[in-house]
Order: sequence, then structure tokens, then C-alpha cells
Amino acid sequence: MKKYLDIKFTLHKTFAFIGMLLFSAGVFAQSISGNVSSEDGPLPGATVVVKGTERGTSTDFDGNFTINASDGDVLIVSFIGFDTQEVPVSGDQVNVVLAEGNELDEVVVTGYGTELRRNITGSVAVIDSEVIENRNLTSVGQALAGTAPGVQVTQGSGEPGSDRLFISIRGVGTLNNGAPLIIVDGIEGNLNNLNPQDIESITVLKDAASSAIYGSRAANGVIVVKTKRGGKNQPTKFTYDASFATSKLLFDFDQISFDPIENVTWKNQVDVGNGAAGRWSADDIAFINANKSNWLGSNGQTPVDVYLQDATLQQHNFAATGGSEKTNYRISVGLLDQTGNTQDGSRFKRANFRINLDSQINDKLSVGTTISMVRGDRTSRGEVQKDGLNNPLHTVTRIHNIFSPTRNANGDLEIASSDLVNYGVGPGTGLYAIETWKDYKDAQSISNNVLANAFVAYSPVEGLTFKGTAAVNYTGTSLYDFQKNPKNYFADGTFYNSFPATVATRGNEEFYTETYFATVNYEKSFGNLNFKALAGYQQEENRVTNFRASRDGYLSETVQVLDSGAQDNQQNFGSETGFSVQSVFARFDFDYKDKFLFQANVRSDGSSRFRNNKWGSFPSFSAGWILSEEDFIPDTFEFLKLRASYGELGNANIGNFEFAQRLSLSEAYNFSNAAGTGFIAPGVGQTTIGNPNLSWEKAKITNIGFNSILSNGLGIDFEYFIRETNDILFNIPINVLTGFTSQTSNAASMENKGWELGLRYNKTFGDLKVQLSGQLSKVENTVTDLNPKVDGGDLDRILYSSRILGEGFPFLGFYVLKTDGLITGSPDGPNAGMGAQAGDLNFIDSSGDGQINLDDREYVGKDIPTYTYGFQLGLQYKSFDLAAIFQGEADVQYYGDFELWRPDAGGVVTWKKWITESVTNNPSGTFPRAGSTTSSYRFVNDFFLYDRDWLRLKNLQIGYNIPTDSLPIDGLRLFFNATNLLTFTNLPLVDPEQRSGASTTADPALGEQGWADRPNATYPNSRTISFGLSAKF
Repeated sequence: MKKYLDIKFTLHKTFAFIGMLLFSAGVFAQSISGNVSSEDGPLPGATVVVKGTERGTSTDFDGNFTINASDGDVLIVSFIGFDTQEVPVSGDQVNVVLAEGNELDEVVVTGYGTELRRNITGSVAVIDSEVIENRNLTSVGQALAGTAPGVQVTQGSGEPGSDRLFISIRGVGTLNNGAPLIIVDGIEGNLNNLNPQDIESITVLKDAASSAIYGSRAANGVIVVKTKRGGKNQPTKFTYDASFATSKLLFDFDQISFDPIENVTWKNQVDVGNGAAGRWSADDIAFINANKSNWLGSNGQTPVDVYLQDATLQQHNFAATGGSEKTNYRISVGLLDQTGNTQDGSRFKRANFRINLDSQINDKLSVGTTISMVRGDRTSRGEVQKDGLNNPLHTVTRIHNIFSPTRNANGDLEIASSDLVNYGVGPGTGLYAIETWKDYKDAQSISNNVLANAFVAYSPVEGLTFKGTAAVNYTGTSLYDFQKNPKNYFADGTFYNSFPATVATRGNEEFYTETYFATVNYEKSFGNLNFKALAGYQQEENRVTNFRASRDGYLSETVQVLDSGAQDNQQNFGSETGFSVQSVFARFDFDYKDKFLFQANVRSDGSSRFRNNKWGSFPSFSAGWILSEEDFIPDTFEFLKLRASYGELGNANIGNFEFAQRLSLSEAYNFSNAAGTGFIAPGVGQTTIGNPNLSWEKAKITNIGFNSILSNGLGIDFEYFIRETNDILFNIPINVLTGFTSQTSNAASMENKGWELGLRYNKTFGDLKVQLSGQLSKVENTVTDLNPKVDGGDLDRILYSSRILGEGFPFLGFYVLKTDGLITGSPDGPNAGMGAQAGDLNFIDSSGDGQINLDDREYVGKDIPTYTYGFQLGLQYKSFDLAAIFQGEADVQYYGDFELWRPDAGGVVTWKKWITESVTNNPSGTFPRAGSTTSSYRFVNDFFLYDRDWLRLKNLQIGYNIPTDSLPIDGLRLFFNATNLLTFTNLPLVDPEQRSGASTTADPALGEQGWADRPNATYPNSRTISFGLSAKF
């Protein structure tokens, strides 16, 4: 620890010394003026940089610039969409005319630097601001959906403020957290805290060559976000963007029966199928029929009509951008206000503030800072941060259509009969129950995030730059929760309530990260050889604190502060943890004759999450050959580059102190005798077995590919990759005789292999500009080893209900019994042995032992797609523009379980197919006979396994640029935008974009809440229609 503190102290002193030295230095060159234009006129915002230095500026609205340079210096002049030019300085005036170029000249943000796209030897995908702007996105991650090959992005929830994006790069390559590393302006950040209108570009680093410079944090790929910054020598410009939207849930509620007679009749049939009498008598059904309005309302309303609504969304963004000769800035403010699809007051508000500031102190010294502040506010009268009562699908489908409460003379909710309590007729029944649920809680979650960094860069000589950066990332979340006590009465006036007592909960959770790094860059040309080198040191500290307290027994629901509750059952708990990482890294780039490319990276990380194996080193190598520079390549290719890479990446994404035998200070010890008298005393107990030999998870990635542009403008990119992940960190089950059930170990290996294809075509036909692009990716995932201490066999696998984790299978594939339709006539021997009858599922005895049992389970599918694809269309005609993004997945399955998929699960409403397709009501039907304890449900099977292939029009945008010649503004654009407009799929009942159930790697927390694989635990996504405007002045 002392060594660590000494390093940190030394680093602070070094930064301070460098800062004093840099501010005392100052060597000024002569002032050079100039203009940058194209054939169509001046180019405002073009970048002008003195080669080999950090000195740079941008052109003003008329294309003019001023910069400090000396005779003999070379100016690098660039503008997006135009060829970059290098112009030598001679005299005090430099005028440059840029020619329209192609994507190869674009500068791409990579790890700790930038590269020209033509010179990249790793696997990189770039999404620019045009794909993001005016799409009415609530989070930046949604912009990646269907736009980058090898990147799977699906939205797991439509809940306001919690879209639960699942992002994977080239498939799931680990058994622990597979989320990619997010870098925002050089610092680790969070996509959900970004305002989409602040984004200039997003770069996805997919292979080891492009990611290795980030070391152990990059094992699952890297998403690098660059935010917009101001330009030098630019007058202040303002932009204002506004959009207004309405959204409707993507769930076909017409497939659900809310008719109470239909439901109780079906459930009686289920009881008969189970060999019992129907639970509702003829008198009960008559009562229901006479009081149908308690369920369907006087006008036939269903719970959907009463509880759900069309949500609204509005966004406002304002930005000011500009700069002087030495300083540039951009300041932005964004506001988002989104209501939920339930009439319980659920709402999410977000406010963003960002300032990006850069200053060139002199020709050697530059400084800059980025400060981002975000406040999010989620409110609900249901539950916040859980898919509970504020989940429209959960609420509507779990309203018991049995005996609804009515109103008594006092206007209080009244239950028809105390005999019906066991049928779940309490507050969760009928339309009146919805009124209770609308005001079940007062809940609020407020989060505040601050991400700030500052840098100082010094270039003592041409080509050499020293840079130091310090950053902090803080997120604090406060939870306010007050559970009310809604009252219900029996018809005789006695009180009934299944809800617990009033409870107030207050919580606070804080995440704090401190990062420091220093880098040295050097560039030099030796004739035809261009050389670049980078070396650096990084240090990071993370701390997480958590506190929560609660009281119950409140006398009044209007005073909800903690002190107003009873002291008898007050509770509080808290925790604190953290980890630290130290790293050194280096990169070397060689470019010979602008056609032979080579790059080498290495990074060594030391993590506090390991005891005996703290340090890991991760190298990578990549090479490229620009064949189009060779004479033997035909003119058919305007550009052709072959590239290959190999590298290793590490992963330490596990809990803190997994190596230690951790102790709990809140264990309970029972000192009671056989008669039950005595007491329970708090004490200390060991909670984990620990593993001091934990080491780094390692991924070896090989990548080969090519990039090409044909003479007709068609761009073709292709690559093949293999990723082998070994020593995967995983909490593996162990022998219970140890006193524990599991231990974190280096317990598995996986392999991902596949290919990616990208196509692009841009063409102009007079006033019509056409842009077409598409991506197709294939990833095959296999667990190659699990628990190396066990040599194969049935023990070398872990089974989870309908899933398997084992050698030779994809990650958590579906592993169930197969069926062959329904039994007609007499069952065969194995099915007869289970007591099966005609109309039950016909199970296949795959083991051939004459019995239907768990030995007959087989792999039947997976919920991670083999193929992901997307294609985009862009049209621009004079002042009109149109853009469409399609997204899809193929060779992927969905397993339906629990509510809706079952004939009778918890007394919930019924999927109409059970009523119309069961052979009980329809002899030619395709669903089993009524019953929930028949042989059809003895084992988990493939009857409800569906293909989840889908294609969706993810986004459609139509815009019009209004002529502003007679207006006092520079630009005005109106646009229409639609999200999730069309979907093509054969999957019934649910949204195919949302994976099977809720307990997946996208959202494992719901599994801990008991909602694993339950479709109605997922908040449906929405179809959103919006209108907006964008103004520049």
C-alpha cells in the first residue's frame, strides 16, 4: 500500500512540476493568415494544424484562419468529406482549395490517439453524428443498433429512464459481465449519461490490435465516444434542437382474454383436466356475469384501457460553439422529459450540461478540460428500479379475473366474500384493483453524475508531445420509497388487506473513480518511413459506498420522513468497497511508402482484485498492405487494403476481494434450547471460501480482413475472426462439504468465431444523392471447457431449469426434452409410463431407455443470435432528406414459460390460444388438453420454443431544410421521426427484440428478484412517433 501511495504522490508532484515548467516556457512563431475553400465556396470549421505539433486552429464562417507558424513548417488542412492537404509555409499568407475526398481521409479516434481510416490495421467501425442527430434517442447506445457490423444492440426494456441495453461485440465471449468498455473523451464513462446531440462520433474497437492499448478493460471490445468541440477563429454560433413524441407499447394485448366468463370457464376446464372439480360453481359464474362491469367496466373497458396510456417524450437541446485564435469552446444544455405507459405517474427527467474547452497557450503548450453534469429523476407510484407495479405488462397480465372488489357505501374497496381470499382476490383483482395499484407507492430515484477531466500538453520540439490528464467520475443515486397501505373491506364491513404495513425506505449509493495518466507521443519521418511511438502510465482508483435505512408503522401517509415511523422495527445497513488498477502501455506505428503498415501494442495491468497474480501483460500485433498502391492491382479497385492482427486481452471483471475469505459482521447465531427458548445474537461469520490463486482471464484474438472501394463507388469490407477465451473467471459450484456452495475460479474456456461483411454505396444523380449501406455478421459461440478439475461427463456441466452451461454447447443454450406434436389415440410405452393421454404432448425418448425422464434432454436452441444484420438507406433531394435504418437477427430462439404460456399460472389472464387451440375445445387444435398437472408439464420441453428471427424498421426519418435567405438565422430544419415502426417476425405474443424472460446477461438482477424467464417481467418496448426542429443561428 505504501508503494502505491508513493507512486500516486510522485505522479501528483510530476504533474505539478510539468505544469509550472510549461507555463514558464513560451516560444512564439510568426502569425500566418489564410483561407480554406472548396469549389462550392468557403469551408467553415476546417482544421488547420502545424505538422508535428499540437498547434491547431479552425476556419471561421468565411473559411479564414490565423495560426502561429514559421517558414518551412507544414500545415495539415482537413475537412470531413474532403482530401487532406499538406501545405508548406512560405510567407505570411496561405490559401488552400480542398477537393472532395472519401472516407479514407477521415480521422478516426482510437486508443489514446487518432489515425487516418486508410492506415488502420485493426478492426474498427465508425458511426458519425449524422446517424445520431434528430433520431429522438433517449440514450447514445441506441444509435449503435443496426449500424455497425459485429455489434449486437437490443433494448431490453421500454421503462422510462431504464432501456436496459444489451450490447455485445462479436458475441458473448465470457461467463461474467460481457459489456464493452465505454470511453468518453478519453475517460471511462456511461452511455446512459450522454446527450445524443453532444456526440460527434462513436468508434467501436473490435479486435485485440485496436483494443489492446486499453488492456484488461477491453476484453469485450471498446466503444470510444468523441463529443463535439468548438473550432478556433469561429464566431459564436448557436443551435437549438427540439422534438416532441408519443409512444405506444409494442405488445399485442388483443391476444389476451380479459373476459371474466371466458377465463373462469377455462380455468374450470384446467381443474377438470387435473382430475379435480372446477373451482367455480354455477352460482359463482352467475355472480360474475351479473357483475361483469367490475372487470370490463360499464363500457366494456379492459385493464388495458384503464391502466395503460400513450406515453409522451420531449427533448430540448441548446448549444453555443465558437473560439478565438487560441481558445475554442462548446457549451451545451439538454433536457429530456419522458412519461411512462402506465397511469401511475411514472416519469423520467434528465438534465445534461457539458462544457468542452481547449486553449493553445503558445506554440508549445496547450490545455483543455471537459466537464459533464447529468441529473436523472425517476418517479413512480409503483416501484422504481424494479419491473413491478409500474410495469404495464406485469400489472395487466397479473390482474386476477376472478371476483373483483366492489365499492361499499363509504366508497371503500370491498371484496365480494371472505371465502374468496384464497383465490387471490385482494387488491390485485379487477378494475378497481388498478385504482389501488395506481397509488400503491411514492417512489423516486435521483441520480447525479459528474464526469470531468483536464489535460496539459507540451511539445518541446517538433514531433514530441508530453501530455498529462486527470479525471474524476462520480455518480450518486438517492432512493426515496414509501409503501402505502391501501384498505379493502369485506361485504360484512370487516377489514381485509394483503399489503404489508406502511414502510419508508431511504437509500444512497455512490460510485467514485479517480483516474490519472501521462503519455509521451513521438512522430518522425525518415524518407519513406513514417514512425510514431506512444508510451504511457495510468492509475485508477474506484470506490463504491452504499447505505439504506427503513422504518414502518407510520400513523400518517402524508408525513413520510424516517423519523415519523415506529422505532420498533427500524433497520439500517451499509457497505463500502473499492479496487485500484495501475498500468503501463506502449504503441509503435510504422508506415513505409504509405502502403506497408505495422503496429505493435503492449499493456501491463496490475489489479487489486488478485492476490498472487496481480499483474498481467497483453500484447498485440497488426499489419496492413495497401495493395491499391501497387502497379499490379487493376484500376477496378480505387482502394484495396489487406490486414491481419493477433493479440491478447485480459479481464478482471469480478467482484472485489474474491480472493479473500470474507467475513460478515451481521450473521445471526441462535442460542435457543430444544424447547425454543433462548435468544438470537449477532456475530461474525465467514461468507466466502476465497481463492488466492485467481488470475487474469485471457482472450486471444486473431483477425484477418480487407477493405476496398471499387471504381464504381461500391465499398466492400470483410473480415474473419477467432476469439479464444481461457481462464474465464466464474463462480463455479463446489462440494457442499466445504461449508460453501460455490467459489470464484478460473473455471472455463470459450471460443467465438465468425465473419463480418459490410457494403457501402454512395452516388449522386443530379440533385438526388443516394447512400446505401449494409452489414451482416455471423458469430458461433461454444463453451470449450468448464471446470478444468473435472474431466468431462455429466458433472462437467451446470443446468439452469431450461438452460445448460457445458462443454460443446453455446452459452446458456436451451436444454429440454423434445416433443413430437400431440398424442392421438393411445400413447406409446414411454409416454404411457407417465400416465399420458390423448391430447397430451408426445415426448421423444431420445435416450432409448424406454422411459421419459431428464436423461432425454437435448440442446434445442439459444437466445443469442448467430446472425445479426442491418441496412441503411439515405436519400437527399434538394432540401428534402430521408433516412431509414433496419435491424435484424437470425438463427435465434425464444423459450416461453410461466404466465401466458401456461394454461393456468397464478390465476392470471389467459392467452386466447389456450381457449381456441387446446384440443379440449378444438379437436383439431394444436395445443395440449386443458390441465396444469398433466404429463405435458412433467418436464421442461420444446413445445413453447419458437424461432425468434426478426427484422425491424428501427428508425425512419424525413426532414426538410427551410430556405433561410429571408430569415435571421443560418439554418432551419423540420423533421419527422419514427422508431420501431414495422416488425417482421413469426414469434407470437412478445417483442422479439427482448430475449427470453428477464434473467439474462442483459439484466441478471431480475433473476434475483424471482422473475427469471418470465415474459411479463419485462417492460415492453415502444413504437415512437416524433416531430421536431433544428435551428442554427
